[in-house]
Amino acid sequence: MTATTGEPAANDNPMAQIAARMREQMAQGDELRNRLAGLTGRAVSDDEQIEVVCTADDPAHELRIDPRVMRRSSVELAELLQELIRSARADLQRQTTEAVREVAGDLGPQALIGNPAAAQAKLAQLNELVSGPMRQSSELLERLRRQLSI
Repeated sequence: MTATTGEPAANDNPMAQIAARMREQMAQGDELRNRLAGLTGRAVSDDEQIEVVCTADDPAHELRIDPRVMRRSSVELAELLQELIRSARADLQRQTTEAVREVAGDLGPQALIGNPAAAQAKLAQLNELVSGPMRQSSELLERLRRQLSI
């Protein structure tokens, strides 16, 4: 079917479909990149005397330590800091996973992890998206070859 301009309708043109999908994915990638850049993970000790803030690049981006904490033994303080850093990293990971899910939805990689059927379906969809236009291009080249007697 053709549009009123004589051009193939976008849904009939595989290359236009690929280009539109690529633009959509690039926009999603930009949105996701912007969201992820601002994420921070946080953890606070039960007594609220220590707070750890981490980013994707810095596991201890900010440390707030109340001076009263120095009364603890160095071993206890080190263990508490390690635990808080792990908790802050886990918080950041949770936020990252949530952001990917919100932006990419069922198309994101998180949706495919641990779900072989979804991964297989996505691979089949991608294969068809690429092989369909390739098949049509090959057929067109073959017709041209025959017409030109090459």
